[in-house]
Amino acid sequence: VFPEGYLKAVAERVRADGGVFALDEVQVGFGRTGTHFWAFEAQDVVPDILTVGKPIGNGFPLAAVVCKRAIAASFDECQYFNTAGGNPVSCAAGLAVLEAIDEGRLQENARKQGERLLAGLRE
Repeated sequence: VFPEGYLKAVAERVRADGGVFALDEVQVGFGRTGTHFWAFEAQDVVPDILTVGKPIGNGFPLAAVVCKRAIAASFDECQYFNTAGGNPVSCAAGLAVLEAIDEGRLQENARKQGERLLAGLRE
């Protein structure tokens, strides 16, 4: 867990130097922290680019890149190709995973199990 304000400070520094602030939520995204669906939300910051890989497909080969509109628009004038990008089967798998997280209340379960683990470690 990052110290409070850490990611916000990093993002400000990166952007001040002309960079793009990118985060990867493969390990901590999709409600795994229990308190937020995306871990960066706990740091009061929004990345310019967010990558999410394996968890979005729960074993099905799927990944996603989410970015700010200006970054996405930079692809308008170039030819970009991705073998599995946007195919209906992959999209259906990703949607099913999101529905399972929501319907199974998995974020709430992560919060409860995290609290239980921490309580046990403190004993």
